[in-house]
Amino acid sequence: MYQLILAASISSFILGLFGVSWEDVDEKIENEFPSVEFITVDTLHAHYQTTPDQLPLIIDVRDEDEFTVSHLATAKNLLTGEEISRLASDRSQPIVVYCSVGYRSAAVAEELKSPGYSNVKNLRHSLFEWANKGLPMVNSTGQTQLVHPFNSAWGSLVDEELHSYSTP
Repeated sequence: MYQLILAASISSFILGLFGVSWEDVDEKIENEFPSVEFITVDTLHAHYQTTPDQLPLIIDVRDEDEFTVSHLATAKNLLTGEEISRLASDRSQPIVVYCSVGYRSAAVAEELKSPGYSNVKNLRHSLFEWANKGLPMVNSTGQTQLVHPFNSAWGSLVDEELHSYSTP
């Protein structure tokens, strides 16, 4: 996992110099994690609206400081497939993983295949698209519209007025 974080940091530096787009993110994820399945923000939001008592296990794989600023209601903050497997012993349980843009969560979704998890989906464009659409997020004080931008390169994918590096 630390190698993934180092690679993401280097990528973030390079992308900060040259810019980033959703097309870049999608291409990188598709190339590195081609077998990962996705769920869209709209589809997951519809689940929250129509079947809140039948939601998949929602896992936020971002660092604690990002999670503290905002996250999806019901989300658990677990960083690795190993941590998730300690929580979810049923390998067929529906699981949705997300991060800021979908890259870190794609890596975790891929990691969950090794121990045999069969119903894992990565939230396409993850929390940044969720926030850009104005969908509900929470923190320890209740509802929020703010999201941790991770850094300036990746933060370019979320509306600037939504940026926050700390909780109120």
